Parts: sequence; C-alpha cells; structure tokens
Amino acid sequence: MINCVRPRLVTFDVTGTLLMTKLEEHYVEIGSQYGLLVEPRKLARSFKNNFARLSKEHPIYGKHTGLGWKNWWRTIVYNVFKEQHASVSTETLDKVADNLITCYSTSKCWYKYPGTIDLLDSLQKKNVALGVISNFDQRLESILKDVQIRQYFAFVLTSYDFGTEKPSLPIFQEALRLVKSSQEKEILPQEATHIGDTVDNDYFGARSAGWNALLIKHDDEIIESKVPKEDVFKSLKELQRHFDRVLKTSYITQ
Repeated sequence: MINCVRPRLVTFDVTGTLLMTKLEEHYVEIGSQYGLLVEPRKLARSFKNNFARLSKEHPIYGKHTGLGWKNWWRTIVYNVFKEQHASVSTETLDKVADNLITCYSTSKCWYKYPGTIDLLDSLQKKNVALGVISNFDQRLESILKDVQIRQYFAFVLTSYDFGTEKPSLPIFQEALRLVKSSQEKEILPQEATHIGDTVDNDYFGARSAGWNALLIKHDDEIIESKVPKEDVFKSLKELQRHFDRVLKTSYITQ
C-alpha cells in the first residue's frame, strides 16, 4: 500500500467530479430548436454507446487520427440525432452540432457540484497546490474560467493537449513537472493525491503512478470491492472534512 503522507498536491478530474451536466436536457432543448424532437432515454443510451465506440476508433477525441475534437463531437451529435431522425439533413445537423459544441464550451451546459468552491477554497488556504488532470478536449480552460474556478489551479492538464490520457503513467508524471514549473515545488508522487469518479482512469491510474487516490461518487452507484471503502466519498463536503483531518498534522503510515 502507498505510504499516506500529508498531501502537497491535490489534482482533480472534472466531469463527474467537480462539474456536472444535464446532457439529455441540453440535447433535447437544442435539437427541438431545429425541429428534432427526441426521446431522452433513447438519446442517453445512444450517446453512451456512440461515445464508447468513437473513443475506441478515435481515442483522445481524434487527436492522433486526424479527426480532431470538433469533428469528433460532430460525429457524436450526428449519430445520436440520426438514430431518431434518419432523414434529417446535414445542414440541420451542422446547426445542432455547432450549437451544442458552443454550449458545452461555457457555463450554460456545466454546473458545479455542491461544495466545489468550499473544497477548493479550503485546500488553497491550507497551502496545498491544486491542479486538474482530465481526459478532455481543448475547451476545458475556457469552461473552468466560465464557471469561475480556473483561478484555483496551478495547471490544467488535458489528454487532448498532452496527447496521452489517463490512466497512463506519463500524464501523472507531467502533472508533477507542471507543478514544479509553475510553483517551483518539487513534489514526490507519494505527496500527491488525485480525485476522480472513475475506478480505472482516476483511482487505479493514480495509484499505479505511485500517487494516493480518492474516488468521488455523487450518486449511490455500487463501487467495486477492490476500492477500499475509506477511499470512496459521496460528496465534496465529505472530501473537505477528510482533508480537514488529514491536513492537521503530517504523518506517515505503512
């Protein structure tokens, strides 16, 4: 087991960790503006299936396959709406895709989870360096600025910009390099903690890199037993209480 030390760096995933979206609501609303009425549950299933398939065919939002992130998302939008409107024109789909891509670049389509500001503010006041490690495209910087939390982070590291995604080791190593570059702090892996909502990408990705890791689940989803219960939290408020305890003293346990 990784030694538990007082964290000097805490990094966060974004989607499902700090920010949430109402995907069905936004897709239904924007689609309806162009006469495309869709059934929300079918849309949600289609989105999930298309996201998984395209992630395999064009990893990292098409970074290395020539598709690029905008066309990656256009493909998702086209497929999702064509499943319920087979004869829809490309012109209409272009308008829907452009609108959704723009919406998802701003706070119009993203919402902070309860406790986000309190947690970030508390950690910052305790002199803990903060960062973001997210499998995301190039819009993340502008999104974080628009939801007014970018100022908390020493760096924002996305898979699209770096070219490698979680759970790979290099992206966690790059985070340590970035914090050293931006804050002139050399932080060891065991002094870093990553927080996210996925078991493999976030929790075990960080653990494999020699980091500490915590899992956040804002719903009642059952977590695999291989993740210790003490590492799973149901809210950011619970996480804040955890760090309040941890940061009172420096300690090492085996």
